[in-house]
Amino acid sequence: MTGYTPDEKLRLQQLRELRRRWLKDQELSPREPVLPPQRVWPMERFWNKFLQDQAPWKNLIYKTYRHSILVFTHVLIPAWIIHYYLKYHVNTKPYAIVERKPRIFPGDTILETGEVIPPMKEFPDQHH
Repeated sequence: MTGYTPDEKLRLQQLRELRRRWLKDQELSPREPVLPPQRVWPMERFWNKFLQDQAPWKNLIYKTYRHSILVFTHVLIPAWIIHYYLKYHVNTKPYAIVERKPRIFPGDTILETGEVIPPMKEFPDQHH
Protein backbone atom coordinates (compact mmCIF):
# COMPACT_ATOMS: atom_id res chain seq x y z
CA MET A 1 0.00 0.00 0.00
CA THR A 2 1.38 3.43 -0.92
CA GLY A 3 0.48 6.92 0.33
CA TYR A 4 -1.32 8.01 3.44
CA THR A 5 -4.52 6.60 4.79
CA PRO A 6 -7.49 8.98 5.10
CA ASP A 7 -6.95 9.19 8.86
CA GLU A 8 -3.27 10.14 8.39
CA LYS A 9 -4.19 12.75 5.76
CA LEU A 10 -6.74 14.29 8.11
CA ARG A 11 -4.19 14.33 10.95
CA LEU A 12 -1.53 16.03 8.75
CA GLN A 13 -4.09 18.60 7.55
CA GLN A 14 -5.06 19.38 11.15
CA LEU A 15 -1.40 19.75 12.16
CA ARG A 16 -0.73 22.13 9.23
CA GLU A 17 -3.76 24.21 10.22
CA LEU A 18 -2.60 24.32 13.84
CA ARG A 19 0.91 25.44 12.76
CA ARG A 20 -0.55 28.19 10.53
CA ARG A 21 -2.77 29.39 13.35
CA TRP A 22 0.13 29.34 15.79
CA LEU A 23 2.33 31.36 13.41
CA LYS A 24 -0.47 33.86 12.84
CA ASP A 25 -0.90 34.23 16.60
CA GLN A 26 2.80 35.15 16.92
CA GLU A 27 2.32 38.34 14.89
CA LEU A 28 1.94 41.43 17.06
CA SER A 29 -1.00 43.74 16.65
CA PRO A 30 -0.44 47.53 16.64
CA ARG A 31 -1.56 47.63 20.30
CA GLU A 32 1.13 45.16 21.41
CA PRO A 33 3.31 44.76 23.37
CA VAL A 34 1.26 45.86 26.34
CA LEU A 35 3.75 46.94 28.98
CA PRO A 36 2.91 47.47 32.63
CA PRO A 37 2.98 51.10 33.74
CA GLN A 38 6.40 52.14 34.95
CA ARG A 39 6.72 52.88 38.63
CA VAL A 40 8.49 56.17 39.18
CA TRP A 41 10.19 57.21 42.41
CA PRO A 42 8.86 60.42 44.02
CA MET A 43 12.09 62.37 43.38
CA GLU A 44 12.12 61.27 39.74
CA ARG A 45 8.47 62.30 39.40
CA PHE A 46 9.32 65.71 40.90
CA TRP A 47 12.25 66.28 38.52
CA ASN A 48 10.23 65.15 35.49
CA LYS A 49 7.49 67.63 36.34
CA PHE A 50 10.04 70.34 37.21
CA LEU A 51 11.93 69.97 33.90
CA GLN A 52 8.91 69.84 31.57
CA ASP A 53 9.20 73.40 30.25
CA GLN A 54 12.99 73.09 29.60
CA ALA A 55 13.89 76.46 31.15
CA PRO A 56 17.70 76.94 31.25
CA TRP A 57 17.73 77.88 34.92
CA LYS A 58 15.82 74.69 35.79
CA ASN A 59 18.38 72.61 33.90
CA LEU A 60 21.15 74.36 35.82
CA ILE A 61 19.45 73.56 39.14
CA TYR A 62 19.01 69.93 38.10
CA LYS A 63 22.66 69.60 37.04
CA THR A 64 23.80 71.15 40.33
CA TYR A 65 21.61 68.70 42.24
CA ARG A 66 23.01 65.72 40.29
CA HIS A 67 26.62 66.85 40.82
CA SER A 68 26.04 67.41 44.52
CA ILE A 69 24.60 63.90 44.89
CA LEU A 70 27.63 62.52 43.03
CA VAL A 71 30.08 64.46 45.23
CA PHE A 72 28.26 63.41 48.39
CA THR A 73 28.15 59.71 47.54
CA HIS A 74 31.53 59.37 45.81
CA VAL A 75 33.68 61.84 47.77
CA LEU A 76 32.29 62.85 51.18
CA ILE A 77 30.99 59.51 52.42
CA PRO A 78 34.16 57.61 51.40
CA ALA A 79 36.28 60.39 52.96
CA TRP A 80 34.35 60.06 56.22
CA ILE A 81 34.80 56.28 56.19
CA ILE A 82 38.53 56.58 55.51
CA HIS A 83 38.90 59.26 58.20
CA TYR A 84 37.10 57.09 60.75
CA TYR A 85 39.25 54.07 59.89
CA LEU A 86 42.49 56.03 60.09
CA LYS A 87 41.50 57.81 63.29
CA TYR A 88 40.34 54.79 65.25
CA HIS A 89 42.20 51.83 63.75
CA VAL A 90 45.50 52.98 62.22
CA ASN A 91 46.63 56.07 64.15
CA THR A 92 49.72 55.23 66.23
CA LYS A 93 50.36 58.55 68.03
CA PRO A 94 50.72 58.07 71.76
CA TYR A 95 47.58 58.78 73.75
CA ALA A 96 45.51 59.18 70.57
CA ILE A 97 43.46 56.11 71.32
CA VAL A 98 43.26 54.52 74.71
CA GLU A 99 42.05 50.98 74.35
CA ARG A 100 42.16 50.24 78.07
CA LYS A 101 43.34 52.42 80.88
CA PRO A 102 46.29 51.00 82.77
CA ARG A 103 45.61 49.89 86.32
CA ILE A 104 46.80 52.25 89.01
CA PHE A 105 47.62 51.04 92.49
CA PRO A 106 48.58 52.98 95.62
CA GLY A 107 52.24 53.95 95.43
CA ASP A 108 52.37 53.99 91.59
CA THR A 109 53.87 56.99 89.81
CA ILE A 110 51.99 58.66 86.94
CA LEU A 111 54.51 59.04 84.11
CA GLU A 112 53.15 62.28 82.62
CA THR A 113 53.01 64.28 85.85
CA GLY A 114 55.37 62.41 88.20
CA GLU A 115 52.60 62.33 90.82
CA VAL A 116 52.62 59.44 93.27
CA ILE A 117 49.30 57.83 94.07
CA PRO A 118 48.77 58.07 97.85
CA PRO A 119 47.86 54.98 99.87
CA MET A 120 44.18 54.28 100.45
CA LYS A 121 42.62 55.51 103.67
CA GLU A 122 41.57 52.94 106.17
CA PHE A 123 37.98 53.07 107.37
CA PRO A 124 37.71 50.82 110.45
CA ASP A 125 33.94 50.98 110.65
CA GLN A 126 33.34 49.77 107.06
CA HIS A 127 33.67 46.14 106.09
CA HIS A 128 34.67 45.16 102.56
